[in-house]
Amino acid sequence: MTAHKIAVKLFATSNEIHGETFVPVFHHWIQNQAIADHMLIDVADYAHVPDGPGTVLVSHEANIYADREGGKLGLLYTRKQPVAGTFRDRLKQAIGATLNIASLLQRAPEFDGKLSFATGEILIRINDRLLAPNTSETFTAVKVDIEAVGRELLGDSVTVEHYASPLGVFEVAMKSSGAGDVQLLVDKLPVPANV
Repeated sequence: MTAHKIAVKLFATSNEIHGETFVPVFHHWIQNQAIADHMLIDVADYAHVPDGPGTVLVSHEANIYADREGGKLGLLYTRKQPVAGTFRDRLKQAIGATLNIASLLQRAPEFDGKLSFATGEILIRINDRLLAPNTSETFTAVKVDIEAVGRELLGDSVTVEHYASPLGVFEVAMKSSGAGDVQLLVDKLPVPANV
């Protein structure tokens, strides 16, 4: 699998955080270039759009969303630039970056400890309909890598479920009942350097 436009999503444990709260946090991150290996550029707020993209932190390498797709607050990391290595390496980078950003958000003083992310379900998308159409063939091509990364991260109880739809991009849910705290997972899967 040569696709590199991998997206990873974690769901917040509560929907109580308002979208505008993310704006000053993301601006502060830009000022301090707070995310390793990412050139942070701009913030766009779409909090007025129901079930929309929410607040977007734009970087050269990826877009980071505090989104409300499906009416549920989540953190969505969408990779734009290639990362060297195999598909498994690229998947680890995207998941590791998402977990790192989730950890930074959870510790941000603006949220006063009220923002946390669940790790029992991690959505993985490939935003490339040419290289990764949403078919069973694509699932077969990436399943071994997704399961291997899932076991490394979440343990042997991990399952991978494919959401096949000709209308959507390729998407799977990696689920585990034994998932741990975001910071524990960050320590298990450190972010590989972007080459």
